[in-house]
Amino acid sequence: MNDQAKTLRELRKTMPLQQVLSGQTRVMSITSGKGGVGKTHTVINLAIALSDLGRRVLVLDGDMSLANADVLLGINTPYTLRHVLEGEKSLSEIIVDTPFGVSLIPGASGVESLLDLTAQELEVLKNEIEEVAADYDYLIIDTPAGIGQEVMYFNAASGEVICIINNEPTSLTDAYALLKLLSKRHGEKEVSVLVNNTSSDKEAQHAFQRLSAVASQYLHIHLKFLGSIPADSSVLAAIQDRRPVISEFPTSKASRALSQVAVNIDEDFYKYRVKGGMQFFFQQLITEGAYGG
Repeated sequence: MNDQAKTLRELRKTMPLQQVLSGQTRVMSITSGKGGVGKTHTVINLAIALSDLGRRVLVLDGDMSLANADVLLGINTPYTLRHVLEGEKSLSEIIVDTPFGVSLIPGASGVESLLDLTAQELEVLKNEIEEVAADYDYLIIDTPAGIGQEVMYFNAASGEVICIINNEPTSLTDAYALLKLLSKRHGEKEVSVLVNNTSSDKEAQHAFQRLSAVASQYLHIHLKFLGSIPADSSVLAAIQDRRPVISEFPTSKASRALSQVAVNIDEDFYKYRVKGGMQFFFQQLITEGAYGG
């Protein structure tokens, strides 16, 4: 690991501070302190909702052990990031253009950790993503759940972080642990919060306020309420059918809420495309790898 860190530090010295990119791509990670809060399902449906607004969206399944974005999209992905890292395929060859208007980089299921990759593998990954993602308005990274190093790696590299929570005490406790690491170790100043599977707007606001109050008191981080997704039986039906709820049941409560959250996100597109843009992401991707997250 020390040799890898040294190599990456030397590599970063040769890189320009600003990558020569269009600057149009907005890079965000969507994360959660614990599993079971509907993170990946939310990622997929928000990506489709943004596509419906006319945006070009690329989703990166960042889970290197249990990638399942393709399952929720109901598509087959014969090649994954593993094939890119092993030099068998280029990233453009594994990207899947889905029937729902978004493109997917399938995660490399079975790879123990992104942080176990060699310096050369990380450089291949950076260069490959950089090349293809510049053609999109959004690069959305579905991080693994939890607070492991791999989660922090993607969150710290992204210009924006969206944390998914629900009203369960364990969700709030684990979300706080995630925010604490982002704030104290990575200097994150602002995180958007999306409350999922709520019984009412009042419940969603209550969950957000509880988390926000603790974060304000103990952390130097500002939480922004992004919206909420109501509990809806259509979501489970869509998951069982391996279809996005926003496509399968477009008039359902959950679909309408997801569409509104997408509008909320896109209202800030021009503000955040610089802060959360490609040049920031790829500079940080190397830096975080070098310093071990």
